[in-house]
Amino acid sequence: MVSSLFLLMLVVCGLVGARPGPEHDEPQVKVAFSATLLNNQNWTSLGPYEKDETLKFERVVTNIGNGYDPATGVFTAPAKGLYYVQITGMVGSSGTLNAGLKKNGENMFAIHQKAGTQASASNGMTLALEQGDRLFVQLWAGQTIADQSRLSTFTGFLVFPM
Repeated sequence: MVSSLFLLMLVVCGLVGARPGPEHDEPQVKVAFSATLLNNQNWTSLGPYEKDETLKFERVVTNIGNGYDPATGVFTAPAKGLYYVQITGMVGSSGTLNAGLKKNGENMFAIHQKAGTQASASNGMTLALEQGDRLFVQLWAGQTIADQSRLSTFTGFLVFPM
């Protein structure tokens, strides 16, 4: 038992000692955003639309690094790195929800819910992004999404720069 503890301490001390000091670290980039779909407390359903619709999450709660633009609904990565991104949606009046996260127009992941109104779905993943990559959420044609300023969200943050 003592030898295992000693070995663990050696490994931890070695890892801590292997880190360069602050004088060698590059400036730390900080990026985080979170927005809700609507900026009002009224129960509101958006859609259905005839074609896929980019959602503009208008109530910005956090926007460190200023990467999220509520006017377009697009997050533009201010730095190259590994990001965690999540979307959550509340089903609107159609009773079904299908929406997806796109990176530069390519589907990355989606949320789906067909349990009727008063139901929600959430999904997230880590994505390696280049500076300038664009992320946005699209509601698929014929679907609806609802919000009360806190139920449908678009969130992301930089895990570490690369």
